[in-house]
Amino acid sequence: MTSTNNVSLIGQVTAQSQNLATLRQQLNDLSQQVTTGQTASDYAGLGTNAEPVLNLNAQQPLIQGYQSNITNVSNKMTMMNSALSQITSVGNNLVAAIQTQLQNSPSNVANVQQIAAQGLQTVEDMLNQNINGQYLFAGSNSTTPPFADSSTLNSNFNNEIQNWLATGNTSALTSAINGFSASNLGLSPGLATSGNVTTQVDANTNVDYTVKADGAGFQDLIRALTLVANTPYPTASNTATGPDYQNLMNSALTTAQKGVTEVNNTAQTLAGKFAQVKAIGNQNTSDLTIVQNQLSTLTSADTTSAITEMQALQTQLTSSYQVTSLVNKLSLVNYVTF
Repeated sequence: MTSTNNVSLIGQVTAQSQNLATLRQQLNDLSQQVTTGQTASDYAGLGTNAEPVLNLNAQQPLIQGYQSNITNVSNKMTMMNSALSQITSVGNNLVAAIQTQLQNSPSNVANVQQIAAQGLQTVEDMLNQNINGQYLFAGSNSTTPPFADSSTLNSNFNNEIQNWLATGNTSALTSAINGFSASNLGLSPGLATSGNVTTQVDANTNVDYTVKADGAGFQDLIRALTLVANTPYPTASNTATGPDYQNLMNSALTTAQKGVTEVNNTAQTLAGKFAQVKAIGNQNTSDLTIVQNQLSTLTSADTTSAITEMQALQTQLTSSYQVTSLVNKLSLVNYVTF
């Protein structure tokens, strides 16, 4: 009988010890939840929530990466839009100067030439706008300045203008300058082979925001500005006459107006891309909030409930320790008796 009781008591001691270990583990888990605010320290502790948490954790950095791309490209587009606006203003100023200051009088030629020269410098500067050495109007070849050689530009025009002064052949001059290639206009030869620039803004969308300096509008404005800046009013020693000059300025006016229209169209297209990027960015922000809320729901602990459970467990542990102590004593007495 005594032997049977011993076996029973040993089983009770074992069971009680296992119960204590379980209670201590539960207390540790609750303590960790209160300390960290998380239901578990690893995926294994999440149970059936492990798979959805894994998926959400994979989505979060992707969305954050798209948002980083959007911030970067938005900064570039903003700077590009500002440059396009200034280039358009230069073109409009030239148009206004030709229309108001070169009507049947050579007295304002020097002033208009100065306006054109300053405008040309502005266009060159705007086309070479960059962020941290990445040129905005260079396409994929973004480390090379798109406007490369003003001396070549002016030299090419001056040669043709001198021929015009000597011959008075306005159509030959306009034909020659309209035939100038991008590199003849001082633009980088690499623009011809430079690819488009794109950025991924969500899982399914790559936005192409390419605007290259060799676009038709830029070339037209460079032609008009350089022609006006470098063309003097004919003198008595020249074959070209005052009317020839007026015809040439009318041609420059038409080219400038065309360039302004083309650059405005480019700016509108870029504005549309900017609006698209902004809308997707807003959607990404919403998606990221949803993902973070879902993660919080699946992984965040209710610390108030955890503290209440800890208090209950501590009471239960105290009682269990007392029972374990009593069982151990009884077991020792029986062992001695046996």
